[in-house]
Amino acid sequence: MEQPHDYDERKPLRVTSNTPKLLLSSTVTSSQPLLVLPDELLTEVLTRLPARLLLRLRSVCRSWRTLISSSQFANYHIQRSIAADPSLSGPRVAFHHSFEFNCITFGDFSLQSLVENPSEPTEVVLFEERPRCHEINSSCNGLLCMHGGAHSLNNSVMLWNPYTGLTSQSLKIRGFIWNSGFGYDHVNDKYKLVAVVKQMRERKPQTRIYTFCGNPSMRTIQDMPCGVVGDETGVFVPGTATLNWVCQHMEYLVISLDLVKETFSEFSLSLKDPDNKTFDFPQLCVLRNCLAACVSHDEKTHWSVWLMEEYGVPQSWTKFASISCHPSLSGHHLRPLYIWENYVLMAAAAYSKIVLYNLDHDGFEFPVLEHTPPSNKLGLYFCIYHESLVSPPYRSLPSTSSQIQLIKP
Repeated sequence: MEQPHDYDERKPLRVTSNTPKLLLSSTVTSSQPLLVLPDELLTEVLTRLPARLLLRLRSVCRSWRTLISSSQFANYHIQRSIAADPSLSGPRVAFHHSFEFNCITFGDFSLQSLVENPSEPTEVVLFEERPRCHEINSSCNGLLCMHGGAHSLNNSVMLWNPYTGLTSQSLKIRGFIWNSGFGYDHVNDKYKLVAVVKQMRERKPQTRIYTFCGNPSMRTIQDMPCGVVGDETGVFVPGTATLNWVCQHMEYLVISLDLVKETFSEFSLSLKDPDNKTFDFPQLCVLRNCLAACVSHDEKTHWSVWLMEEYGVPQSWTKFASISCHPSLSGHHLRPLYIWENYVLMAAAAYSKIVLYNLDHDGFEFPVLEHTPPSNKLGLYFCIYHESLVSPPYRSLPSTSSQIQLIKP
């Protein structure tokens, strides 16, 4: 990690050997000998703390502010948060619900609160002063990819950190978007949006990559090998720099786009279930940082959840859970979002509802969210994200006009 610019002015962290609670103090008065905490150890300690506490700790001293504000620290912190115990990292669920292509409500809630008290209405934080008609496309490293005008020729896309309120420059996309996906190229430290765009006067769509940076760019790449079935939004798998969709050509395949090389590849979605040989409409997702798939079987008696333990290796598909069908969900598709201890959090696609499935007791719970419609006629979209200090590239400074604010009900 690069040293902060004011490294020479850094005040060494001093703690007494028998008072560990003074670790986060910038000044210690003691007659006992003091220890100096190495910079590497300081970073290890700070990156284990939640983003909310780190923002407050920036005021401890100038050197801490420089360290915590650096992009290297933010990237290291979010990677640790994603891999950490969820009760410590505190993942949240962002959502929007819309009616006739208009986004009506936009907010988020704590996943921990939902899991620990599913029978009680979960408190929702509503976002105010958001860009008009923007919807959530997907998330990556604590950034939400926001899509404006998704159902028109005049599309725009921006990145937003819900925790810090910072946004990127809005990118214009001319044409109808058929498929899309958002992810992170860790080799080049770039956030990229992939979109299959059809313009009015063009005979065939183009596959484009939009790069968010100080000087945003767009380039056209090779066509997607075959048409996408099911979910139009690609699934980003952490650590692989890939976006993934399902297509069907004689059999179900996973189409993978390498965000570093910007090239496509494919591999089989060969889920070898000896008891149920046929399935339909696989839903891709990410569970435990692995590519996963949820499928419903022709018998309509249950869903199966599979994890790809070694990315890109079809033989590594492993059956994680078999979920018995619930009468109110019969015949519908489920999209797993997260695994929390013995619970699987899922979105019921047809009902636009959130669902909890208990792996131990083979039972469902249907949590209620505040400020969301009871009717299934309003479409809800849910997206997992982690609070982070990652700043959107080419960010605009927080201000009355540019910052999206959090308003608690």
